[in-house]
Amino acid sequence: MLGVLVCLAYPEVVFGSNTFFFRDFGFFGYPLAHYHRQSFWQGEIPLWNPLNNCGLPFLAQWNTLVLYPGALFYLFVPLSWSLSMFCLGHLFLAGLNMYFLAFRWTGNRLAACTAGLTFALNGLTLNCLMWPNNIAALGWMPLVVLSVERAWQQRTPKHMAAGALIGAMQMLTGAPELIVFTWSILAALLAVEVVRRHERRFQPLLRFTPVVLLVAALSAAQLLPFLDLLKQSQRDEGFGLSHWSMPGTGWANLLIPLFYCYEGRHGVFFQVDQVWTSSYYVGIGTVTLALAAFWRPRAGRVWTVGAIAVFGSVLALGENGHLYAWLQQLLPQFGFMRYPVKFVTITVFCLPLLAAFGVSRLRDRAVRQCPWWRAPLPVAGAVVTLLIAGLLAFAYYVPPPWGAWKETWPNGLGRALFCWAILGALLMACRLGRTQPAVLAATAALVLMAIDALKHAPNQNPTLPRTTLTPRIVRLNPQPTHGKSRALISKSAYLRIQTSFSSQAMNDLLAGRAALFPNANLLDDISIVNGFYSLNPREEQDISGPWFKRTDGAYPTNLLDFLGVAHISSAGSVFEFDLRTNAMPFVSTGQRPVYASHDVSMSIIREGEFHPRDEVYLPVEVKPVVIVTNRTEARIVSSTFAAHHATIEVQADQPSLVVIAQTCYPRWRAFVDGRRALGLRANHAYQAVQVPAGQHTVKLVYHDSHFHRGALISVLALVGCGVLWRRQGKFPIRE
Repeated sequence: MLGVLVCLAYPEVVFGSNTFFFRDFGFFGYPLAHYHRQSFWQGEIPLWNPLNNCGLPFLAQWNTLVLYPGALFYLFVPLSWSLSMFCLGHLFLAGLNMYFLAFRWTGNRLAACTAGLTFALNGLTLNCLMWPNNIAALGWMPLVVLSVERAWQQRTPKHMAAGALIGAMQMLTGAPELIVFTWSILAALLAVEVVRRHERRFQPLLRFTPVVLLVAALSAAQLLPFLDLLKQSQRDEGFGLSHWSMPGTGWANLLIPLFYCYEGRHGVFFQVDQVWTSSYYVGIGTVTLALAAFWRPRAGRVWTVGAIAVFGSVLALGENGHLYAWLQQLLPQFGFMRYPVKFVTITVFCLPLLAAFGVSRLRDRAVRQCPWWRAPLPVAGAVVTLLIAGLLAFAYYVPPPWGAWKETWPNGLGRALFCWAILGALLMACRLGRTQPAVLAATAALVLMAIDALKHAPNQNPTLPRTTLTPRIVRLNPQPTHGKSRALISKSAYLRIQTSFSSQAMNDLLAGRAALFPNANLLDDISIVNGFYSLNPREEQDISGPWFKRTDGAYPTNLLDFLGVAHISSAGSVFEFDLRTNAMPFVSTGQRPVYASHDVSMSIIREGEFHPRDEVYLPVEVKPVVIVTNRTEARIVSSTFAAHHATIEVQADQPSLVVIAQTCYPRWRAFVDGRRALGLRANHAYQAVQVPAGQHTVKLVYHDSHFHRGALISVLALVGCGVLWRRQGKFPIRE
């Protein structure tokens, strides 16, 4: 049923005529997958991306899915169809895995079907179709909880190996926050298990720890480069403030999805204070069943899951809920994560499970013998209906400034009707026992839940013909390619693309591509100064952050020259570029070294007071090893650049500095005539190499030792899991 419903929801995607494109799918997920695929067929592991931000790590971003095994699907199958199907496949996987988890917890197949269907088809998971990494992480989330819980409950080697392998699959999807949420839920369940035990209390913890270590080891090839980039990146404990929190009225959107929302681009509705997700509505039937689960609950797990759900929804409020601010003071690491609204994922995960407990209660003898007006479902339905009526009255008498009553009241009325239709079908299914009419009634309830989820708001994922994502349709003259020149999209053009949109989605997408809206340049192999990535090398952001976000167009000319900017957004049109004729080549030589501290060099370069043709700023600490003291007579004979290496021929009459306008990152190695040379940080964020007099060959090679060490650890851990899988019996674990 779930597979059929997914196909009916997006038939044009399944049958290949259209593709997703909305928001980050078209300008983030798809370009990154294209670059990954291109590198794969060139026989390379994409460790470095030279086409954005003057170069930055690619695999280490984590959300690029380079090491996720499921990415093989879109590497081998045409991307314009396969990436959308990759997302829909993980949507199906999310529902299937939630079914398995709910069935293990309740032992009731109808309850498990309810949980699986509502976890796959809700506002948050449907919104996450635009992020391949997020929907993949959500797809594995229930199975990670199930398999790791089984690993600590049953100490067989096979269960430990299974838990580790499944946990590693989610770990490689590259959705750090969702992964943290998954393991936080597991930690909460483990803590309850430990507290409730009277004998051998810490045995579950002793079984849980090896699984965690195995997951980390299996994922080391991805985690070590990521942690290295995180250490070198612009993110710190103060990076993520309470930006994009759930608004104070956000809980009402669990009952009325369009409550206090406004219509955004292409008819998709958003809350005013956050646009990370267009919806987190899990279905009115799900909320009602979750309330019914607390009617005389016998299982402590109901209270545990309920507490986790409330905890997630309070944290999603950010500073509006006070708990987030308190935890941020207690755990400063919260600052590495943006957007507190992401914590609503925990609530969306827990509510389908609570709904499953609510369905399983319907077969209890006490419930079946209870008068209908005192039964849990009708009582919960009445409470939900009264809440909807109260919210509608509030929206009518206290409307938002932009006005939303005409969308709110039919949306709320529809939810109330769906609530009673679903409850009626479920009550009929449970009263009729194990008969064919009961099966039909249960099926009707599930179909109504699916329709409610899919139609609770206008289409969250509009589609376009696949041809709109055809690569290499943008042409500039001369074409800005790696090693030759770059283009720059100005902040004013960036804002106009974001805020000025037409009613035609195709026009918007094509305009964004023509404007090289980050990261659409990857589809056309065009090198640009801008980019949109989670992590950027800190020093590069020091330079580009303040200047390349200005709206007045007052960019420092000397800096643009040094970075090789040959094209800049035209003031008259967002998808046209003005040619700059004074851009410097990627590689220059002969400059006089100037030594300055971190802050001084950053200030001078950002303010445009330096002259890159005559001088190069170096850190003070390298002065003892640099023998160049003044301008020199030297020239670049030739230079060739690829993604992970460069070869430069230089002729120098005396020792000179070779300056490369590419982001300096510790994983780059420099060689002069085959011998290892010291790579210098030049002009605060870029590269330089010192060469002696004469003609020499300078080579730059990207060598990520963290990736190589991590790959070795991952292979050894995989062998260890294979040994565990073949081992019979149980571990003799004692406290």
